[in-house]
Amino acid sequence: MTTSEPTDRCYWTEIARDAGSGGENLRGEIEADVAIIGGGIVGIVAARLLKDRGQRVAVVESGRAGFGVTGRSTAKVTAQHATYLQRIEQGHGADAARAYAQANRTGVDLVEELTRKHNLKCDLEPADSWVYATSEDGERKLEDERAAAERAGLPMQMVRETELTYPVRAALRLSDQRQFQPADFVAQLAATLPGDGSFLFEHCAAIDWSETKVCTAHGEIRARHVIMATHLPLGQVGQFHAHNSPHMHAVMAVPVTPDRAPAGMYISIDPPKRSLRSYRRENGETVLILTGPTFTHGDAAAEAKGFAELEQFAREHFGYAGGGYRWTNEDYSPRDGLPYVGWAGSAGRSLLVATGFDAWGLSNGAVAGLILADLCEGRENDWAACFDASRHSLKGLGKLASTAASFVGDLVGDHARRAPRPDSGKLEEGQIVDLGGRAGGVYRCEGELRAVSAVCTHMGCLVGWNPVDRSWDCPCHGSRFADDGRVIHGPATEPLAAIALPDAKEDE
Repeated sequence: MTTSEPTDRCYWTEIARDAGSGGENLRGEIEADVAIIGGGIVGIVAARLLKDRGQRVAVVESGRAGFGVTGRSTAKVTAQHATYLQRIEQGHGADAARAYAQANRTGVDLVEELTRKHNLKCDLEPADSWVYATSEDGERKLEDERAAAERAGLPMQMVRETELTYPVRAALRLSDQRQFQPADFVAQLAATLPGDGSFLFEHCAAIDWSETKVCTAHGEIRARHVIMATHLPLGQVGQFHAHNSPHMHAVMAVPVTPDRAPAGMYISIDPPKRSLRSYRRENGETVLILTGPTFTHGDAAAEAKGFAELEQFAREHFGYAGGGYRWTNEDYSPRDGLPYVGWAGSAGRSLLVATGFDAWGLSNGAVAGLILADLCEGRENDWAACFDASRHSLKGLGKLASTAASFVGDLVGDHARRAPRPDSGKLEEGQIVDLGGRAGGVYRCEGELRAVSAVCTHMGCLVGWNPVDRSWDCPCHGSRFADDGRVIHGPATEPLAAIALPDAKEDE
């Protein structure tokens, strides 16, 4: 086995098959029944279901379909979400827990159905899902989850032994779940959309929108409904950024020998968090997909610690000897513990949204696509009430917005005061420094140091440097920008502006 350093790129997107979707450029004005912003699992599943029902759909994706958050996940497609059911039952009641469980079981089935119907080559395979405990307290939580799952109609088996290479105290097993190659699933499903009045526009960012219109730099889509399937709604839509907490996690794909790779999908209930599954390519290459504890956007030290812990864990328990891939991904935790899926405000007179999956975005994302498709057509949906996005209520949003504006004004004014001057030492990539009274972020391009504004264009928070993904990440609401300031992920829609560096500071 290799002893090289891991490559700082996402494994799934690096090995993805050529889906041939390509997308096309939006020029001028087109009409559709439903316009969809975002080409992840939510947007593409909703689009495919709507097209199957005879609707004309138009999807706009700022990058490549399936290569965003969905394609950077661990790719576990399961209705078992750690200890979610007991928490939902406690916070929302037994009916809500039952609805959540059955919705996610439907999400798993829907992924299977779409894969087979459209002959997607995404390595979909059955796998048992496990949540395990290493402490007495963790074992009690597992028993509570088992009982909640039974009440919710999702029976799980409590066991004492697993296939893991280290001891556990107890584990809950949910059989017959799924795992796959996420970038392939979404990209190939997206490739089935164009034609018969439907469109897929990739590398095409939405810059403005309303309930019946989506605008890009060179065109416009008019539609009966607009779905914003962007992980977190863009801009200030519904103020969902105030009802979801962003977090990051380190992800690795490390080469292991097949005999050390577990067949199931595992997550720990006790700290430190460990989530893992294996993947075997057609050429026989076997990797372990790992994630660890979450950390704040832009916290480079916590990010480095997370990767170091994952590497050590893989070396100690799975014989990892170097190489592989590493990247980061982000998630949003909803304020009240349930995802927000549906109308952002008044039914039929607002955008449709989906957010707050809290790291369980594949089964949730698939069923969210189904819920959104049903709402677009006025169909009854068994789970729409449980996931209702408008439950966050528009009451008090005016006060929330004014408070946020005051906070941001103070924050922006304080950025430059807190940033050190560049003449305090040699400039390095990833530094935040005072550049003429503006907080600037320094990065390197083709050997040359350059800088962009370090103030997030969404609501004025100070971004931080992500050294693995080479991005500027905002801790407040999860916006992400490329090193040169281009928007990677909302809710921000405007890039970070370039700032001139003072002459000859690099050589001091």
